[in-house]
Amino acid sequence: MKGNIIGSLFLLVLAAVIGWIVWSGMKPQVSPAGGTTVLMDFYADWCGPCKMMKPVVHELATELRGQVNVLEVNVDQSPDLARQYNVRSIPCFVVTRDGKEVNRGVGAMPKENLRQLTGL
Repeated sequence: MKGNIIGSLFLLVLAAVIGWIVWSGMKPQVSPAGGTTVLMDFYADWCGPCKMMKPVVHELATELRGQVNVLEVNVDQSPDLARQYNVRSIPCFVVTRDGKEVNRGVGAMPKENLRQLTGL
């Protein structure tokens, strides 16, 4: 039963990411291993460092369009997703490939550091 719940949550997250990709007009980047690279930005509207990172995240999303899908996740509106990714502090940046977490960073950081999290 636990496996079914985890599988269902994964499909829900995947559907949300695909929906966002379609809505934003971005094309997913398929890595050599066959996976999609996603940078999830966990934030809150009331968070000062999150507000500072928003233009950095948007700029990086534009630069990496077609290579990385950027998904902004408001922790107040999506607490289950934040819990699923064990987000304890924000801003928190989680990079996944093929649905598996491959890197993570917490706190405000320069754009180049954020880019390095993606592996590009």
